[in-house]
Order: sequence, then C-alpha cells, then structure tokens
Amino acid sequence: MTSKSSIVKDRNIIRELVQDPRQTNVALAAKVGLSEGSVRRRIDRLLAEGKLQFSAIPSAAFMGRPVHTLFEIQSAPGATEQLIDKLAGMPEMAYVYHVTGQFDIIAVGYFASTNTMRRFWTERLGHLEGVMESRSVMVLRVAKRAHEWARDLAGADDEEEEPGWDAGAESGLSGNEH
Repeated sequence: MTSKSSIVKDRNIIRELVQDPRQTNVALAAKVGLSEGSVRRRIDRLLAEGKLQFSAIPSAAFMGRPVHTLFEIQSAPGATEQLIDKLAGMPEMAYVYHVTGQFDIIAVGYFASTNTMRRFWTERLGHLEGVMESRSVMVLRVAKRAHEWARDLAGADDEEEEPGWDAGAESGLSGNEH
C-alpha cells in the first residue's frame, strides 16, 4: 500500500500539472521539492496506473459538432452491458456511463446539427436491440467541463482525506470522465 506522504507527493505533482500541463519536469520538480528523475518516474507510474492522463481537449463546436446532447437510456433486463459496448463504439458518443436511477445509461454525444442528432436518436439509437426507453436532453450552455473540476481541486488542502482517494483502494468508480 502506498504511504500517505507518497500520495501527497503524487497529488502535488498532479496539482501543478493541472495548472500548467506543458511545464518541464525540471520546473515541476522545483515546485514540488523533488528531483527531476523522481518526478519523471512518478509521472510514468501515475500514467501506467491510470491515475493521470494527458490529452488535448478541443472545442466540439470548433471541430464541427456544436450540438451537445445527453441521452438517458433504459435498457431491457440483461441488455445494459451490450448497449454500453455498442454506444461506446459509436463515434458520436463522447461519454457513456452506467448509472443508477430510472435510466441505466447516460450517453453524451456531439453532433453537427440538430437534424443530425434527431436522425441519430430516431434512426440509430431508437433501433438498438435492448433499448426500452430513451430521452434526449440538448445542452444549451456548459458552465463547467469535467476536466475543469481539477483546477478547483488544485487549490484544495490534503489534510482532509477524501473517500476513494486512498491509492491502495479501488472503489470501482472511474474518474475518466472527461
């Protein structure tokens, strides 16, 4: 199990990377009080363990997909996993979540137009085997994106241990929600 001081060092590296992901390991090492080699090894390990990811996140509108839509899907008994796999394989879908509540799946998609979204919903999603009910919700404005939560967290104090943040425990939940 990873020690609390090691977790704090890893979190400090991540907090600095959230503020400036393009900084060098040398600059990062100076900010967190570690050697460049230690920072490099820690980043490599965090990447390998899936605790850190680097990616470019373009504006969907700039990329020609301005219509942002959430789909709430209720699946037939036993069909949820198969539907999740099908949805995850569709290029329009950016996120696919298995959730609790009235619906079993929430899928988030980006489309070139409302007509393209309507056709997807009625002609593709509506015909998938195992879909019992679906609703669509078009996003009018995004006030905060998933990756932006980390900027808020970057200033948080590590004194209070958050459930699920123990590096040795896996909650079964994933933070890869972009």
